[in-house]
Amino acid sequence: MIGDMAPPSDQTARHLQKLAALVTQRRAQLRLSQEKAAKTCGMAYMTYRKIENGESVYASTYAKLEVGFAMRAGSCKAVLDGGDSITLEDGTELIEGGRITPLDPATLEEGLREAITKGATLTAPNLTLGEVQAINERVVEELRRRGILPSAS
Repeated sequence: MIGDMAPPSDQTARHLQKLAALVTQRRAQLRLSQEKAAKTCGMAYMTYRKIENGESVYASTYAKLEVGFAMRAGSCKAVLDGGDSITLEDGTELIEGGRITPLDPATLEEGLREAITKGATLTAPNLTLGEVQAINERVVEELRRRGILPSAS
């Protein structure tokens, strides 16, 4: 385990609580229950609960959490060493107390189509409206295929 079996110092306890808050935030962002989060990370439910309860677990358990939640390797240790955030694999950061605003897929798709249209007309003004619409459809379909946008209903 990180640290020994002696009661954690106040500072260590604060770092464990900060990590717990960040992990809980990430789980909410991923829309997972604690049970589902434990399965996603390949650990027992009670072990996962220890993390969200601010209890120390083995370093290898934090590594499983980082993989399952798409956090950069070493993110948990960085918080336990006093860091303020967790960096995700995509480069974004989770900051303690940060608000999670779920992105509406319809708003994302609409904004994406507008951005593609604007970019295409500025970059290649010789494209016809039909060609720009075809590009939009191909991009949106590719994002659906990758699971970034939901399937058309």
